[in-house]
Amino acid sequence: MSVEAMNKFRKKLEISLEGINNNNMSELIIMKQAECECCGLKEECSEAYITQIETSYSGKWVCGLCSEAVKETMKRSPETAMKEAVSSHRDFCNKYNTTTRLNPKLSFTCDMREIAKRSCESRDSTKKNLASINSVR
Repeated sequence: MSVEAMNKFRKKLEISLEGINNNNMSELIIMKQAECECCGLKEECSEAYITQIETSYSGKWVCGLCSEAVKETMKRSPETAMKEAVSSHRDFCNKYNTTTRLNPKLSFTCDMREIAKRSCESRDSTKKNLASINSVR
């Protein structure tokens, strides 16, 4: 880059900086890092947004995905308090992070075992219902 090009760039930068300094400094938004109470996701957010979310979720900062899960919990069970819904989702996330994330194959195996167990129980109950119907005849 030539000296002339560097000088032009520096002047443009100085003009831009002057514009920022001349504008109202209160327009600058300070970003802070917030950590989701449930899943641990960290996001850069404005202080106003963090306060708004904490107010909505019983003083806890909750990321967008977890907030949707909490809202869904409250929709399914309207009697559930916000604090309980956040706590329930946090427990779910903790369980997920300590099992499924650490060993997905083992988690998959356990889930398949549960499906087979339910299927077997379902067949047994169907057989019992058929046996009771046949005994009535």
